[in-house]
Amino acid sequence: MSDTVTAKTFWVWTDKAAAKNPAYSRSGEPVWEKDLYNAPQWMIDQGLIQDAGDVDKEGQMSIFDLMG
Repeated sequence: MSDTVTAKTFWVWTDKAAAKNPAYSRSGEPVWEKDLYNAPQWMIDQGLIQDAGDVDKEGQMSIFDLMG
């Protein structure tokens, strides 16, 4: 089994993931439910996801901003 990493907040897609797979990944939006809090290390290593707390937010609030 691959190593997993726990997010400080939750994982979101990066611009790189959105460019690679625009039908399923939108930059800044939460990743799949199964990987929302604990994601495989390789996704981070490849720059496909990042912690939501590290994203510069502009504009609208997310439902995840209200949780926690």
